[in-house]
Amino acid sequence: MLYKIANIVRGLAVDMIEKANSGHPGLPLGCAEIGAVLFGEVLKFNPLQPDWLDRDRFVLSAGHGSAWLYALLYLSGYHLSLEELKRFRQLNSKTPGHPEYQHTPGVEATTGPLGQGFANAVGMALAERMLAARYNTKDYKIIDHYTYTLLGDGCMMEGIVSEAASLAGHLGLEKLIAIYDDNQICLSGKTRATFTESVADRFRAYHWQVINSINGHNVEELKAAFIKARESIGRPTLIIARTHLGYGAPNKQDSSSSHGAPLGQEEVKGLKENISLPVEEEFYISPEVKEFFANRKKELIQQNQEWMNRFNQWARKYPYFKQELDQALELSLPPDLNLEGLEIKSPTATRVSSSLVLNSIADKLSYLVGGSADLDPSTKTYLNKYQEVQKDNFKGRNIIFGVREHAMGAIVNGIALHRGFRPYCSTFLVFSDYMRPAIRTAAMMKLPVIFIFTHDSIFVGEDGPTHQPVEQLEALRIIPNLRVLRPADEEEVKLAWKEILEDINRPVALILSRQNLPHLEKHREIKDFSRGGYIISHQEKETPQVILIASGSEVSIAVNISLILKVKGITSRVISVPDREKFFSQDKEYLNRLLGDEGILRVVIETSTGQGWSPLLFPPSLSVFVSSFGKSAPGQQVAEYFGFNPNKIAQDILQYLIKRTRG
Repeated sequence: MLYKIANIVRGLAVDMIEKANSGHPGLPLGCAEIGAVLFGEVLKFNPLQPDWLDRDRFVLSAGHGSAWLYALLYLSGYHLSLEELKRFRQLNSKTPGHPEYQHTPGVEATTGPLGQGFANAVGMALAERMLAARYNTKDYKIIDHYTYTLLGDGCMMEGIVSEAASLAGHLGLEKLIAIYDDNQICLSGKTRATFTESVADRFRAYHWQVINSINGHNVEELKAAFIKARESIGRPTLIIARTHLGYGAPNKQDSSSSHGAPLGQEEVKGLKENISLPVEEEFYISPEVKEFFANRKKELIQQNQEWMNRFNQWARKYPYFKQELDQALELSLPPDLNLEGLEIKSPTATRVSSSLVLNSIADKLSYLVGGSADLDPSTKTYLNKYQEVQKDNFKGRNIIFGVREHAMGAIVNGIALHRGFRPYCSTFLVFSDYMRPAIRTAAMMKLPVIFIFTHDSIFVGEDGPTHQPVEQLEALRIIPNLRVLRPADEEEVKLAWKEILEDINRPVALILSRQNLPHLEKHREIKDFSRGGYIISHQEKETPQVILIASGSEVSIAVNISLILKVKGITSRVISVPDREKFFSQDKEYLNRLLGDEGILRVVIETSTGQGWSPLLFPPSLSVFVSSFGKSAPGQQVAEYFGFNPNKIAQDILQYLIKRTRG
């Protein structure tokens, strides 16, 4: 029967791709038996309840093979119609070109950028172990599921897979099972042109169990491999399945031409003849395959119900655990969070202020977990009262990612996708470039991940231009659905964390300083912090001649400029903009009230390239940005070199005003 299912999957996939005149038939044809075994016998799930907490997770890391996944989800009984299969890759269909989380029922992660899904799966498997350690009891195992991922040669070449596999092996994630579709073909030809390493030996070195030399088209070998994988203790498993790309296609099997383009009508006809499908009938599903999945669906629903009965018994016996788990799944906040009341001495770096807030809220949010890319002493993101997550201690809350920024970003995405935790991760702002694909996919999936970036400007100093971010702040701000917060002092840090914890429908990047910053006396309008920008200081009863606008550490520079201008008889207003995109989205009345009438000089000060400030920089205006890479010297000297000196900027403003008056 599983062979028959595999051939039905092949037929559905090529019909989808031909109808769309777009897609990747190679993987669906080559991995059909793998899919039949997984969805026909191995995976634990309920198609009528896709968010069942204890379901097995499956992630298609090789996301270009989406037609394969959609065919299997449809056959399994998810809320995905045959009409949607026929609308493959069409506008607003439930079957987009690559799998999209929360768009298609049964899709566990948005995948396509190769290797991301594999690292997401590592995060899911880690979350499973951590939840099991917290909530399983001697008499009830309510968290007990596997994470599976299918990856191809392209994924295996990507560096993120090496990073994530290394950490997974170190942690001994025994409930993680990866299937490597080893067809030895990539988009441009044979993999032997670039990829001749021993993948098996590589993963053994990562402390994985490797099941090698499996015929990916032999159902019995695949079933035996999955049984062996689930018996692994203390190690994740890699199943290396040798397959033929485009299996069954009469002329395009084992050819890169079947990787990413429709086979064509004649080739599809030949394929269907080869695998005994009706040649003239599109989207054919045999009655026996329909019956098989109808029975399978009943079994899965029953399995889910049996788990629910155990879960309810557990909940009655352990109400405290049940309450805590509910809070973790919903990311609900306690009423006594009271961040405003937390005392933080100043001057202090915002990374230090953030650390104090983070450790304070950790005591009240048991679901808050995270770590850094080997930078805890610098990013100040270690939870001081709590243990580290290690192979023998999944109850810990400090995740030690090592120097693996890209995998770190994708792993925390996987933790968030699994649900049950609010994850954060951290590194220097300049190294956000290493994890940009993970940040981008987090924003696509609307995951409540907290990305903490410290050492946020040229004030980093002696480490020089390689460690001084100038373009990264703007690069993060232009990612859709990513909130970017850059607080100016310890009080804004507390308000920023309050905003972060209340916003659970998107990721956030929290941008923090290395250097100490003074406490800033606020105008009464700090209540408008949540609007992205607010008046931080204002000379009362005076119409300002100058509006000074800044974010983060540059706000204190703007305040000092304002004081210098006051001595010179020039009135000014300082606007702190911790969240520029939120500020720009405010109504016209609010923006006009803060920014003043046309003709008032606006000055924007920020240690970044600054392109995104252009909506405010129409005449009359001045800007102080950084348009080149930094310099190696003490931070204050670097700032002086690039013109971030209150006296110099104040003098430039005075000269501008004088010239304007004379002109």
